[in-house]
Amino acid sequence: MNRSDGLLVQNVTDEQIATYINGFVLYGIEGCVLAISNFLITLVVLVYSELRQQKEYIIVAGLAFANGLQGFAFIVACIGRIALIRAGNGFVYTSRWQCFIKPWNLIWLVASPWQDATLLMVSIDRFIAVAFPMKYFSYSTRYAYLLNFLAYVGALLPVSVGVVISYGFEKPEFPAICYTQSGLSDGYYRFRTMLRFCITVISLALYVPILILLQKTMKTGRSFSERHVAAQMIRLKKVTVTLAISAFFVLLFSTVPDIIEMLNVLTNKLPLYIITNGNEIAYIFIYSLRFKDIRQGLISLVLLRPLKKTAATIVPKQSSSRTQPP
Repeated sequence: MNRSDGLLVQNVTDEQIATYINGFVLYGIEGCVLAISNFLITLVVLVYSELRQQKEYIIVAGLAFANGLQGFAFIVACIGRIALIRAGNGFVYTSRWQCFIKPWNLIWLVASPWQDATLLMVSIDRFIAVAFPMKYFSYSTRYAYLLNFLAYVGALLPVSVGVVISYGFEKPEFPAICYTQSGLSDGYYRFRTMLRFCITVISLALYVPILILLQKTMKTGRSFSERHVAAQMIRLKKVTVTLAISAFFVLLFSTVPDIIEMLNVLTNKLPLYIITNGNEIAYIFIYSLRFKDIRQGLISLVLLRPLKKTAATIVPKQSSSRTQPP
């Protein structure tokens, strides 16, 4: 219907508005949990040099940052959408391009492919680690920063394509609360959804050969008599198993909901959008339980004190020379 100022507005009841607001509040709460838990992991690795010396933690911190950014987008969406509704402009029709450049959608459009690309990089890292352990041990931390950089570049490409496609859509089509898909063409949104699904499946499928190779590598590793190599082998197994556990949570909370969404069997998809972040929220508990140095780092960070050195944080000094190609 047309408003008195001539703007086209979606006709919604007070009950529907209340439902929208409740959903956005849930977005905000989940976003806070998601952002805080993942940014804490990133901050711990960033603050304590003992953790920054370990390639695995740098890569994990990159994934945690992308997850935290996703949570921040939920917070911005909660505040922005509720503010629009309270101002009476939440259901005024706007164009795809205007939806595309909403702050929360811009953050989501960067964070989502960044998550996917980093998840793939984590799987690739584990494959290299178990397939070529001795060579992997010689890599410097530059290798880890390179993987994070490649994931970031990979995230920018879909955003750039989205800008080109959405810029030409100036016709008012969607309410100003602007869901992510409202800012993209229908075809490109389906493509992004399928691409995300395929990247996630590939990332998870890689853990089948990873776990097989891990068993072979550990059998071979028993022949090494050097203490530091034996310690690195034990750590290799612990990190790989931990990330495999994390991958199972991705399967449970991300891949399965994605399949349900693609099958379009639910009319109300809000529960799907909420549970899809379950794996990112679980990361801080998985890492804290499995990694003593991460757990000690989180405690030290909260108490604002130096990291207490444990056996886990004492690692061989890595070369600062150019990283060898994997």
